[in-house]
Amino acid sequence: MTTCARCGHELGIGRFCLNCGHPVGEPVPADEPRFDVREDAPLPDQAPSWLPWAIGAVLLLILSVVLASCLGGDDDEPVAEDPTTETVPTTTPVEEPPPARPVDLTATLKVTAPQVAPATTDLDGQLVAYDARQMLDATPATAWRMAGDATGETITFTLRTPATIRRVGLINGYAKQVPSGASLVDWYPNNRRITAVEWTFDDGTVVRQDLREKTKLQRLTVDPVATSTVQLRVLSVTPPGGGALGRDYTAISDVLIAGTPAA
Repeated sequence: MTTCARCGHELGIGRFCLNCGHPVGEPVPADEPRFDVREDAPLPDQAPSWLPWAIGAVLLLILSVVLASCLGGDDDEPVAEDPTTETVPTTTPVEEPPPARPVDLTATLKVTAPQVAPATTDLDGQLVAYDARQMLDATPATAWRMAGDATGETITFTLRTPATIRRVGLINGYAKQVPSGASLVDWYPNNRRITAVEWTFDDGTVVRQDLREKTKLQRLTVDPVATSTVQLRVLSVTPPGGGALGRDYTAISDVLIAGTPAA
C-alpha cells in the first residue's frame, strides 16, 4: 500500500501516515469521512497557509503602536522636572516711579531776617524800602538790605508745610540798576556782596555755598532733605563799595528754595 486509506497521502516509512496519523494498513471506519487530498486544500491537522501572515501582520501592527508611543507625542507629553534643579520663580521687576520734579516754594515762605536798613531815596527820586520779603518776589531790582557787614547773621525761612528740599540759591547782592542822567548806575558793585553762605535744615544738615560776584541767581543742588525750615547763614562778604557811590550795606536781591511738598 503506497497511499493512506484515510487521507490518500503518500505513505512513507513508519507505521502511521505522516499526514493524518492513521495507522498504516488499518481500514477507515465507515462513520469517519475521508479527506480531500488536493494540494491547495488545508489538511485537518494543518494550520491554514494565511495564518502565519496574519500573525506577522498583527505583530507588525503592535510594533508600530509601541514605536509610536515611544517616539511620538512629545508635544503633548509634559516633561518631568529634574528633582535636583531648583525652580526659581521669575518676577517682573516693578519700576520705581521717577522722583517728583521740584517746585519753587519761595513765594510761600515766611522770612525772619536781621533788622533792615532804613528806606532811602534813589537817584531817580523814588523812595526805596528793603523789607525782607523782597527776597521772595523774584525781582532782582528789589532787595533785603542791612547796614554794615552781615557776616555771621542768619536769615530763617519757614515753609508753609514740610517739604523735601532739593535746590537752593540766591542773588548775593543788590542787583539793581537805576538811570542817572544819560547812564545807568549799577548798585551791585557799590554795595557789599556775599561771598559764602551756609544752608541749614531741620535734621542738622549743613551745606556750604561759595558765590561768585555776578548779578544772576546762583543755584545749588542739594541731596534731598526733609525739613520745615531753612536757615541761611552769611559766612563772608566783600568790603563796602568804593568811590562816591559806594555804600556800606549787605544785600540779597532774591532767594530760591525748591523741593517737593509733603503729601
